[in-house]
Amino acid sequence: MRESNEAARKTVARAAAVTAPTDRGPASAWTSDPGPLRCPGCHGALRRTDAGFACDAGGCGARLAVRDGVLAVRDVMTGDNRIAADFYNSKLWPRLRVWDSLFWLVNGGQRRARQVALRHLPKGGGIRLLDVAIGDGVYTSWLPGDWSVVGVDISIAQLLACQRRNADRALRLVLGEAEDLPFRDRTFDAVLSNGGFNHFNDPEAALREMVRVARPGAPIVVADERPDFLDIGHRAGVPALDRWIASRLMSMGDDFADVIERHRSLDIAAIGRRVLKDCRYEVVWRGLGYLMVGAAP
Repeated sequence: MRESNEAARKTVARAAAVTAPTDRGPASAWTSDPGPLRCPGCHGALRRTDAGFACDAGGCGARLAVRDGVLAVRDVMTGDNRIAADFYNSKLWPRLRVWDSLFWLVNGGQRRARQVALRHLPKGGGIRLLDVAIGDGVYTSWLPGDWSVVGVDISIAQLLACQRRNADRALRLVLGEAEDLPFRDRTFDAVLSNGGFNHFNDPEAALREMVRVARPGAPIVVADERPDFLDIGHRAGVPALDRWIASRLMSMGDDFADVIERHRSLDIAAIGRRVLKDCRYEVVWRGLGYLMVGAAP
């Protein structure tokens, strides 16, 4: 039975109370310096407060809380982002890990498979990287230690797991949506989205935001499963079968299975060509995924 949105949030709150990091380590990443942040409302400058950050521009009055080392730009997501957040914050996500592990296994192991995307990031030191949909940060420790990594995700449970997995890195983690990034223009040396792009509320709007916050010429790297990777039923003329596989067999639940179905006709390559400079699109992971690489104009 699916958990209600409220039940899922209570589950995450209890987990956070038990496992939340102290002020040492990753929680110290959000210091008095707002770094690349801007006010998500008026786009003005932010200042540090005891609870997080505040905007004093023109009566804006926006307040952003830092809780358990995570900057909360948006506590409750919207549309399909909310459905995805509820899934990743619930008990359904651990059940999917079996299939997730199998996916990486048939593609040579997770480290080898994810290099399909990671190898397109810059090779130098001191890189400022934005990771959109950072999830639990499984590959973050593979990045050079002198890189400054900012991660955005819709799931507080995933962000807390990312902290625990990368306790030796001062990550700046943000709870928010890809379609409305709280960062200044032309800030990052590279932008990565390694999973999740298909299920954003508006993938094209999210990609345009990635471009906005990247410096001109910076690489934008996006990788994910093909939107229609579950197509056995559609090819057999029984499309309901694919929804059943996602919802029941793979334990994604009805709501998230509906998101997958709504987004299965996305033309990722066309989105990339409209937004990115020198966009290249290729099918990867034994035909189950795609890689899209381009540059910020």
